[in-house]
Amino acid sequence: MPPRGEVTPTRPQAVAGAAVAEVVGTFMLTFSGTATLLATHKLHPLAGMNEVAISLAFALGTVAAIYVFATVSGAHINPAVTVALATVREFPWRMVPVYIVAQLIGGTLAGLMNWFMFGSWLRTALVLGATKPGPGVGWGTALFTEIVITAVLLVVVMATAVYHRSPGGALPAGLAIAFWIGAAIFLALPVSGGSLNPARTLGPDIAAASFPYWWVYLVGPVVGAVAGAVLWKFVLSKGQLEQVTH
Repeated sequence: MPPRGEVTPTRPQAVAGAAVAEVVGTFMLTFSGTATLLATHKLHPLAGMNEVAISLAFALGTVAAIYVFATVSGAHINPAVTVALATVREFPWRMVPVYIVAQLIGGTLAGLMNWFMFGSWLRTALVLGATKPGPGVGWGTALFTEIVITAVLLVVVMATAVYHRSPGGALPAGLAIAFWIGAAIFLALPVSGGSLNPARTLGPDIAAASFPYWWVYLVGPVVGAVAGAVLWKFVLSKGQLEQVTH
C-alpha cells in the first residue's frame, strides 16, 4: 500500500507499470492460495492440515506481493481495497478502473494456471479454487462474514500501510496485512470460504466459466472494505495515545 503523500502514477509509463504490477501481484496472491487449495484436495493430507496450508499460502503470497510491488503500484491486489481507498480519498477514482481490470486479469490468469496444472476435473469439482459458502451455510451468513472480515482487513490496511500507525513504521505493514488475511481465511473457510477479495474469487470463476454465488464475493468484500476504511479514517484515526509523564 502506498504511503500517505506518495504521488499517484500519472505518466503513461508509470500507469502501465502500476497496472502490470497489479496483474502480477494479484496473480501471486490468488495463485499461491488457490493452487494450494487444489493441491491439498488432490494429495489428501492429514485431516486438519488443509485449512492451515491454505491460510498460510494466502498469507505468504500476500506478503510477498506487497513487499515486491508496494513501491510500484501500492500493491492493492484487491478491487475492494482499491474502491475503499478511493472512497476515502486516499486513491484517485480515475485510476480505479485501471486497477480493477488489472486485478481481475491477474486473478483469471491464476485460475487458468490452476487449470493447466491440475486439469479439468478440478475445474468442475472446485471451480479452480474459487470460494463458495460452506456446506449448509446460507448466502446471508456468507455475505455478512465477508463484510466483517474485509472491514477488519481495511482497518489493518489503513492503520499500517496508509497512516503508518503500526509500531516500527511502515515496514511491518505487509506482515500485519498478511497475518490478518491468513487468520481470516482460516476462520472463514467453513463459512464463506474466506475470500476478502473479488479478484481472488472472480478470477477462478472466469477461468472456469462458472459463477456460484459470485455476487456474494463482489458485494461482501466491497461493502466491508468501504466500511472499514470509513471507520478508520473518520473514527479510529482520531484517537491518539498520550504520553504520561511523572
